[in-house]
Amino acid sequence: MGAPLRVLLVEDSEQDARLILRELKRGSYDPSHERVHTPEGMTEALSRQAYDVVLCDHSMPRFDSLAALRMIKERGLELPFIIVSGSIGETTVAEVMRAGANDYVLKSELRRLATAIERSLRDVAERAERRRAEMALKESEERFALAVQGSRDGLWDWNLAAGGAYYSERFKDILGCRDGELGDSIESFLRLVGEEDRDLVEAALRGHLDRRAPYDVEFRRRTDAGELRWLCSRGQALWDEQGRATRMAGSLSDITARKRAEAVLLDKLDIIERQQEAIRQLSTPIIEVWEGVITMPVFGSVDERRAEQMMEVLLQAIMRTRCRSAIIDLTGADGLDHRTGDHIVRLVRAVELLGVRGIVVGIRPEVAQTIVSLGVDLSRIVTLANLRDALVRCMQGPARRERRP
Repeated sequence: MGAPLRVLLVEDSEQDARLILRELKRGSYDPSHERVHTPEGMTEALSRQAYDVVLCDHSMPRFDSLAALRMIKERGLELPFIIVSGSIGETTVAEVMRAGANDYVLKSELRRLATAIERSLRDVAERAERRRAEMALKESEERFALAVQGSRDGLWDWNLAAGGAYYSERFKDILGCRDGELGDSIESFLRLVGEEDRDLVEAALRGHLDRRAPYDVEFRRRTDAGELRWLCSRGQALWDEQGRATRMAGSLSDITARKRAEAVLLDKLDIIERQQEAIRQLSTPIIEVWEGVITMPVFGSVDERRAEQMMEVLLQAIMRTRCRSAIIDLTGADGLDHRTGDHIVRLVRAVELLGVRGIVVGIRPEVAQTIVSLGVDLSRIVTLANLRDALVRCMQGPARRERRP
């Protein structure tokens, strides 16, 4: 069984048609065909089905090969068109070949027909593939041109093999350079990067080309008008089989607005941090009663976070004032539980580790009962009734610690 071949046979001689089909079968084809010999017949045949090849006699009573070829071209069909004629002059051959015929075979040399068909099928397929590739390239170029026009980013393309570089007009606008200031090399771009960031950009480029690290770098550029711009350059390279970078392309974005917003945000965060610090100071105030004595009034409840704040603020105050005594006044504190009691114990021990006497005052009777019932151990903590007693103790100087339950 030969290769299937759908043949449109434009031939007015039935006998010649049989000879042509027999030769196709000898040439390893299994032809299915339709024979026509008038323009009307060819129109109907082309409307009924698709064909792989057109074999056309040159001269017929009502039709000829040039007219048949025009019909094929007018329909935009990619079909091998081969003239099969008894006699045809060189001038006529040249004319039909210029008109688009793929080949011609004399009827006296039909042994060449199979080879001519094979070659013509291959030529048509290659031309169709080239056209598809050209069309795809054209569409790609149109998409790229449209992207360049519509993109808010600037585009660049660096040919490492030739050493040249392309920069879009938008790229130049974002960079803020004068006409002619940006050449056609990557070095001309690097010269326009701010001096403080130039090494950073060069290192990012080299890291991408040598180690294939991502190329995504932010840098500053001050225009001739004195405007400071923040820019972001991104790109991707192509490497050959030897691992050498041959091409690199990417984009340039103006991120000045984002950087300004980030700066504003950082300022706001700094303000918030200062306000939070002020709140912490208010919630854990330190009062320097006189030289060497500080007191920290405690108001409200004391949870884990509050205890950490108290610890931090009190220890910093001790280091700053170089005090000898630190009084923790619990007069304004809400009811103490076991966890709060532990926080106070740790706080006093931390104070004493710094060589400072720690005194706890203001434990109300109901709070004392709670401490006893919870089993919180305050036996090693100096506790006094009120702030006055503590200040009197501090005035007396170092003395034996009084322990109260």
